[in-house]
Amino acid sequence: MAEPTLLRQRVDPDRVEDLREWIAEVRTRPDEHVETLRNEGVYTETAFLERIDGDPYLTYYLETESVAAVFEAFENSEFDIDAEHEAVMREVLESGENVADAEVLYHQVNPDRPAEVVRDD
Repeated sequence: MAEPTLLRQRVDPDRVEDLREWIAEVRTRPDEHVETLRNEGVYTETAFLERIDGDPYLTYYLETESVAAVFEAFENSEFDIDAEHEAVMREVLESGENVADAEVLYHQVNPDRPAEVVRDD
């Protein structure tokens, strides 16, 4: 059964535009992005830029069988986009620490969900 996960990391306020530029770059490389999701065993990945008490946070929603397997696959990845992502994250995040404190209360997927749901705005 898929495991929904919320990850939140604090972004350096001076590097928010660098983060936006990187995410824009990733969105121009959907084939590579999907290839890494498959490699990591991620079914769904959504990234949000949140402001909490005025501070910027990068928040991810992941749907996967194993978060530990995702991190292991990412750490051992040979994909260029993953190496680039890691380099950018080292620059824009204040630390790699996950500061989310979220408990899954339920996770339900509509069985009529289309095979591909992409929001690109």
